Amino acid sequence: MWRDLVSQWEQNVNALANQTMASDEFSSSSNQAMTMALKLQQATGSAMATYLATMNLPSRADVTALGERLQAIETYLSRIAASLEATPTPVASGRRRRKDRKATKPPRTKQPPSLVEP
Repeated sequence: MWRDLVSQWEQNVNALANQTMASDEFSSSSNQAMTMALKLQQATGSAMATYLATMNLPSRADVTALGERLQAIETYLSRIAASLEATPTPVASGRRRRKDRKATKPPRTKQPPSLVEP
């Protein structure tokens, strides 16, 4: 019995809503309400941007732009790291690096000039 009552109530509400939404008055008032909401949102965003600029704080657009730039830098760095990992190093190919060798100086064959006192 309860299920039948709820089912009838839903059918009546759906019929009334469909009839109301089909009218031109509903669509024009809905359009006006959406336009007003959009204008209010734009005005609020503009006022908030002005307020943040006055307080010397970043706006949402500034933070978003900064995040995009940071993402581009991270992508660039990861490409550099990947190319460095793909490039074989001299140690990996079996050759020794110059830094790894002990520096040996050639023997000194030239003697410094002797000091002559006048």
